[in-house]
Formats: sequence, structure tokens, C-alpha cells
Amino acid sequence: MDSSAIVSKPVFYAKCVWPAGPTKKQNWPFKESLIYYISTNPSSAKFYQKTIQSCKYFFEKNSVLVVSKLKACKDNANSLICSYTIDECKKNKGKCCVKIDTAKVSSKIWITDKLSVKYGSKNFTSVLCSKLYRCEIDRLEICDKLIMFDDLQLLTSSVKDITLWDNKITFNDGKPVMLDKIIESSPIVTEFVYKFGNDDSTVNASLKNIMKLENLGKIEYFGLDNLPESLSIEDISAVFKVG
Repeated sequence: MDSSAIVSKPVFYAKCVWPAGPTKKQNWPFKESLIYYISTNPSSAKFYQKTIQSCKYFFEKNSVLVVSKLKACKDNANSLICSYTIDECKKNKGKCCVKIDTAKVSSKIWITDKLSVKYGSKNFTSVLCSKLYRCEIDRLEICDKLIMFDDLQLLTSSVKDITLWDNKITFNDGKPVMLDKIIESSPIVTEFVYKFGNDDSTVNASLKNIMKLENLGKIEYFGLDNLPESLSIEDISAVFKVG
């Protein structure tokens, strides 16, 4: 949007350096407070994409990368992101994906579909969550990571398909999070797969607590792997009967 198209004030100045040159001053026919609110409170990822395409000001005020998926790379340093839908990305054979260093990216990240963390550093989820603007994913898979429970809650609030494979999940004080709390943090999950670690301490009496969870009945597929020897067949059978 060029400044010549609108004649009223106030005027906003660019802060980013753009490859094609500096942005122009913007004269809006609305109050500055309204424009600022629109830029910092997008109602949806689709709306945000439209606003930043209409004017660079919105990206300058609220720099966010909207991606359908984010996948940790085997080099343990970078991630692949894609702004196309999952189906479109498959048709493109992944050529539309872009590699970024998650720890160094300056913009916030808004993920709308899938997060896959099979590789990367042990604290990858903590680094990623510090960069997240919003997380609205349907599918989540995390393997062999150290996960803070606060971060897990952020990642699983909208997830329907969850795979947690041999992770160590703890509270801020370092105490292990029980399996029932992990399931409870995912209110709309319908597919849940969990692999216990070799020295796992997330069970104890948590299996009995699982049977009391309100969202257990919503789970259509429930998989447990590498079950600790401390679990009895009776407790395990009881959970699956309730589910």
C-alpha cells in the first residue's frame, strides 16, 4: 500500500531493511491505536498472511513466520519449515520447504498443522517454544528429548494426534510428570502413542488416575510401548477397557 493512496494521518515509519529498498511512510485513515491492535492481534494465520501481503508495516510491527509444518533436521542444528499445506508439500516433493536455524531466527513462528521433532538437540522443544507466536497444530511427534511440562502444554493444547517416544518430561523443579498429567494436557487428543524410557518414572499410580480422566473416552487409538515391569497386567487391561 503506497502512501499516495491515503492522505490522512498518522504516519508510521519503517524499521526493517528490505532487499528492494526502504518502505514508504504510511498515512492511515484510522487511529494509530487501531492499526497497532490489528497488527499485534491477528485473528487467524490466514488473516495475518493477508495483512503482511497488503503492507510491510504489519510484518515490521509483528514479525511472524506462518508455517504449516516444522521438522527438526538430522544435522541437529536446523529445521525445515513450509508455508504450503501438507498435501501441497507432498506434491512438491518437499521442494517448497526452507531450512532455518530455529535458535537464531529473529521472527516468531506460528505453526498451523504439524510439528515433528525426531532430531535436534535434547532441549529443542524449549528453544522452539521460546520462539513460538502461536501453536495450532493437529499433529505432534517428539522423540528422545528433554521436555518441560509447561512447553508440552503449549504444544498439545490443540493436538489430536500425539506421539511421544522415549522422552524425559519434567516440571520446572525437575520432578517427572506422570503419564496421566501428560494425557490430561491434551484435551482433544484422539490418537495417543507413548513409549516409556528405560528408566521411566512416569507411571506409579498414574494408570489408575488415567481411568478417571474426562478425555480418555475421546481417544480412539491408544498405544503404549516399552512398558515398565512395575506395571501389572490388570492395571494395563483396566485402562484399555475404559478407553
